[in-house]
Amino acid sequence: GRHHIAIEFALFLAVFFIAGFAMVGFGLRSGVRANQAKYWPTVNGTIASCRVAESTASDSGTSYQVEVRYLYAVSGRNYEGTRIAFGYSGSSGRGAHQEIAARLNSAESVLVHYNPRNPATAVLAYGWNRSIILLLVFGITWLLFTTGFSLLVFMTTRPDTGILNTLVTIP
Repeated sequence: GRHHIAIEFALFLAVFFIAGFAMVGFGLRSGVRANQAKYWPTVNGTIASCRVAESTASDSGTSYQVEVRYLYAVSGRNYEGTRIAFGYSGSSGRGAHQEIAARLNSAESVLVHYNPRNPATAVLAYGWNRSIILLLVFGITWLLFTTGFSLLVFMTTRPDTGILNTLVTIP
């Protein structure tokens, strides 16, 4: 009965905690990789195509993201890259993505940062970006909310010792 409900509720909360830690973990991993890219060797590349793509999810409205293809060569081998930056992802604000696309489309060539151990992995921008920060802020807020909610539920299921310990009854 009651014990069974408590276990199910604990599992329910665990899913929310796992999701929160996954978001924060992914955000931190992206941040670390984005920072490492700063020290990668660079080579000049050319933009093959660049556009602001929009995707419409039924529940969250329209999301915008820059889709880019760039060509670069390392040690005589040709590569094609599609990653702007680690952690970069779409969002509902079209303007920020349009600015990135405009900058790329107006460029004669672009500086490509490539992984010296695997030149097929490359980025055009490095360091912390808005997508990473938003993911971290959302993940931390999610965890705080889940923690607060868990505490509220835990507190409501406990006896009120503050009253019970100071309540004086005369039989």
